[in-house]
Amino acid sequence: MMKYSMRNIALALGFFAVSIFSAAFSTLLGGSSIRAGLILSIVIFFLLAIPFGIRYFITPKIIFINFFIFFLVIIFYLFATITFPGVDNIRFALSLALIFVMSFAALAFVTTLNFLEDEFFHKLVIFGFYLLMCLAYIVLLLMFFQERTVKHMFLFNEPSHFGIVFTPYIFYAAYTCNKNLYAVLYIIAAIAFALIMKNLTLLVGCLMIVFLLYGRRFWLFGFFISMFVVAIYLLDLEYFLERINILGDIKNISTLVFLSGWERAYLSFIASYGFGVGFQQLGITGPEGELQIILKGLLGGVGLNIKDGGSLGSKLIAETGLLGLILLLSYLFFAIKLAGKTMLRQISGSKDIFFIGVYLLFSIELFVRGMGYFSLTSFLFISSFYWIYRSRILAH
Repeated sequence: MMKYSMRNIALALGFFAVSIFSAAFSTLLGGSSIRAGLILSIVIFFLLAIPFGIRYFITPKIIFINFFIFFLVIIFYLFATITFPGVDNIRFALSLALIFVMSFAALAFVTTLNFLEDEFFHKLVIFGFYLLMCLAYIVLLLMFFQERTVKHMFLFNEPSHFGIVFTPYIFYAAYTCNKNLYAVLYIIAAIAFALIMKNLTLLVGCLMIVFLLYGRRFWLFGFFISMFVVAIYLLDLEYFLERINILGDIKNISTLVFLSGWERAYLSFIASYGFGVGFQQLGITGPEGELQIILKGLLGGVGLNIKDGGSLGSKLIAETGLLGLILLLSYLFFAIKLAGKTMLRQISGSKDIFFIGVYLLFSIELFVRGMGYFSLTSFLFISSFYWIYRSRILAH
């Protein structure tokens, strides 16, 4: 019994290392990107899990799909080197190898987590939700009483990073809540924080959650929409309006970065005849685009988010062309099916609910705010894909 209890504690700590603390690890390591913290968090999970046994599952189909996709990425990269000289081969090789390792590590991650009973995993995720919610309002209190203007959130360098991590937890807590009033309060509290902190990433995530949970219940859906409209009149939402303005004279830096990513995706796709500029080569080779020139003019000659494209979807298309487009369309196809099952409340089981939430809300990184392939939740997203495949949720 003691061994089982210790295993639960070890896996719980490892799970939080991956799902919450990777950004903090990156800061501690002095990394300029999330990658270092993500790698450390994965290593911590397996170090904690090894004494209690590592489970894994693998099938010929999984091996074939992995090697087939990686083969296509290499082929597209070789074509890209012909069109766009000056590629960084070391960056390409190391990044591809790391994605490969993460893919197979995710297989062991989701299977090892299955040691945890559903009830314990449920309590684990709910604890993570309360931890992140408390962190959010502690930051707000400090801003109010100490008049802090810096939006550093202790474990997260940016509110948008916090929003990306927090949204799957909000989804899980609201979906599994027995009392509908509490679920509504959870979402309202998160939306209020997003509005006060001007966190568009979290706000978009909350609106997605509202649609997934209450899109078929018109009175509740109408309540949230009405609340949002009232907030527009009561609060200064000029910041949000600037961020979502994609027409006319655009002055917001974040909006320009976002649009620049998709502009470069289009230009790269056309210029490369659908092969892209090469995996992890955005910002190194390929068309710069007019919007990036405008950004450099505003920032004194310095580009912004040159290599991550503003959103992961635009980066994927820019770098892998038609292959990236097919992968995005495949994601959307399965996301729509899962969203339908979620709206009909046909998902049960704590791990199923959590990983489906991760899968669906990863669309924020794909289409709204991306941090590259090695983001805070990229490993969880890969894990969610394998969990869904392993559970065959889509087939039921």
